[in-house]
Amino acid sequence: MRYIVYLLGFLWIAAGTIAILYTEDYKAFFKGLLVRLDRMILAIIPAVFGLLLLIAASSTSHGVLIGLIGVLGIIKGALIYLNPGGLFELSKNWLDALSDQGYRLIGIIALVLGTVVISWIQ
Repeated sequence: MRYIVYLLGFLWIAAGTIAILYTEDYKAFFKGLLVRLDRMILAIIPAVFGLLLLIAASSTSHGVLIGLIGVLGIIKGALIYLNPGGLFELSKNWLDALSDQGYRLIGIIALVLGTVVISWIQ
Protein backbone atom coordinates (compact mmCIF):
# COMPACT_ATOMS: atom_id res chain seq x y z
CA MET A 1 0.00 0.00 0.00
CA ARG A 2 2.89 2.36 0.63
CA TYR A 3 3.84 2.16 -3.03
CA ILE A 4 0.48 3.64 -4.03
CA VAL A 5 1.08 6.63 -1.78
CA TYR A 6 4.63 6.99 -3.11
CA LEU A 7 3.36 6.88 -6.69
CA LEU A 8 0.62 9.46 -6.13
CA GLY A 9 2.93 11.71 -4.13
CA PHE A 10 5.59 11.66 -6.83
CA LEU A 11 2.93 12.33 -9.48
CA TRP A 12 1.80 15.40 -7.52
CA ILE A 13 5.39 16.58 -7.18
CA ALA A 14 6.05 16.07 -10.89
CA ALA A 15 2.85 17.86 -11.91
CA GLY A 16 3.60 20.74 -9.54
CA THR A 17 7.15 21.08 -10.80
CA ILE A 18 6.02 21.10 -14.43
CA ALA A 19 3.34 23.69 -13.66
CA ILE A 20 5.92 25.95 -12.04
CA LEU A 21 8.75 25.56 -14.53
CA TYR A 22 6.86 25.12 -17.81
CA THR A 23 3.72 27.16 -17.21
CA GLU A 24 2.81 27.81 -20.86
CA ASP A 25 3.19 24.15 -21.84
CA TYR A 26 1.25 23.04 -18.77
CA LYS A 27 -1.53 25.49 -19.57
CA ALA A 28 -1.75 24.27 -23.18
CA PHE A 29 -1.72 20.63 -22.07
CA PHE A 30 -4.44 21.23 -19.48
CA LYS A 31 -6.68 23.08 -21.92
CA GLY A 32 -6.18 20.39 -24.54
CA LEU A 33 -6.97 17.70 -22.01
CA LEU A 34 -10.27 19.34 -21.13
CA VAL A 35 -11.21 19.72 -24.79
CA ARG A 36 -10.12 16.29 -26.07
CA LEU A 37 -11.25 13.97 -23.30
CA ASP A 38 -14.83 13.06 -22.62
CA ARG A 39 -16.28 14.25 -19.32
CA MET A 40 -16.79 10.62 -18.24
CA ILE A 41 -13.05 9.89 -18.55
CA LEU A 42 -12.19 13.11 -16.75
CA ALA A 43 -14.52 12.05 -13.94
CA ILE A 44 -12.88 8.65 -13.59
CA ILE A 45 -9.35 10.06 -13.09
CA PRO A 46 -9.89 11.87 -9.73
CA ALA A 47 -12.27 9.16 -8.54
CA VAL A 48 -9.66 6.43 -9.11
CA PHE A 49 -6.91 8.51 -7.49
CA GLY A 50 -9.24 9.18 -4.54
CA LEU A 51 -10.10 5.50 -4.22
CA LEU A 52 -6.40 4.57 -4.30
CA LEU A 53 -5.66 7.12 -1.58
CA LEU A 54 -8.56 5.85 0.49
CA ILE A 55 -7.31 2.28 0.21
CA ALA A 56 -3.69 3.21 1.00
CA ALA A 57 -4.50 5.62 3.85
CA SER A 58 -3.84 2.96 6.47
CA SER A 59 -0.16 2.79 5.47
CA THR A 60 0.45 6.42 6.45
CA SER A 61 0.92 8.04 9.83
CA HIS A 62 -1.94 10.49 9.15
CA GLY A 63 -4.42 8.07 7.66
CA VAL A 64 -7.44 10.22 8.43
CA LEU A 65 -6.12 13.17 6.42
CA ILE A 66 -5.03 10.99 3.51
CA GLY A 67 -8.42 9.30 3.61
CA LEU A 68 -10.09 12.73 3.58
CA ILE A 69 -8.09 13.70 0.49
CA GLY A 70 -9.22 10.41 -1.07
CA VAL A 71 -12.87 11.08 -0.26
CA LEU A 72 -12.54 14.58 -1.73
CA GLY A 73 -11.12 13.04 -4.91
CA ILE A 74 -14.07 10.67 -5.17
CA ILE A 75 -16.50 13.55 -4.61
CA LYS A 76 -14.69 15.59 -7.27
CA GLY A 77 -15.05 12.73 -9.75
CA ALA A 78 -18.75 12.42 -8.95
CA LEU A 79 -19.27 16.17 -9.39
CA ILE A 80 -17.49 16.15 -12.75
CA TYR A 81 -19.65 13.22 -13.87
CA LEU A 82 -22.97 14.61 -12.63
CA ASN A 83 -22.14 18.22 -13.64
CA PRO A 84 -24.69 19.99 -11.41
CA GLY A 85 -25.64 23.40 -12.78
CA GLY A 86 -23.06 23.32 -15.59
CA LEU A 87 -20.17 23.36 -13.11
CA PHE A 88 -17.84 21.54 -15.53
CA GLU A 89 -18.21 24.18 -18.24
CA LEU A 90 -17.71 26.88 -15.62
CA SER A 91 -14.41 25.29 -14.61
CA LYS A 92 -13.28 25.29 -18.26
CA ASN A 93 -13.94 29.04 -18.43
CA TRP A 94 -12.20 29.57 -15.10
CA LEU A 95 -9.07 27.79 -16.31
CA ASP A 96 -9.04 29.92 -19.47
CA ALA A 97 -9.14 33.10 -17.40
CA LEU A 98 -6.46 31.94 -14.95
CA SER A 99 -3.15 33.79 -15.30
CA ASP A 100 0.31 32.26 -15.33
CA GLN A 101 0.68 33.12 -11.65
CA GLY A 102 -2.50 31.14 -10.93
CA TYR A 103 -1.10 28.07 -12.67
CA ARG A 104 2.13 28.48 -10.72
CA LEU A 105 0.12 28.66 -7.49
CA ILE A 106 -1.62 25.42 -8.43
CA GLY A 107 1.84 23.95 -9.04
CA ILE A 108 3.10 25.09 -5.64
CA ILE A 109 0.06 23.57 -3.93
CA ALA A 110 0.58 20.27 -5.80
CA LEU A 111 4.28 20.27 -4.93
CA VAL A 112 3.62 20.85 -1.24
CA LEU A 113 0.78 18.30 -1.16
CA GLY A 114 2.94 15.63 -2.78
CA THR A 115 5.80 16.30 -0.37
CA VAL A 116 3.50 16.17 2.64
CA VAL A 117 1.85 12.93 1.51
CA ILE A 118 5.22 11.26 0.96
CA SER A 119 6.55 12.46 4.31
CA TRP A 120 3.56 10.88 6.10
CA ILE A 121 4.34 7.37 4.88
CA GLN A 122 5.22 5.06 7.78
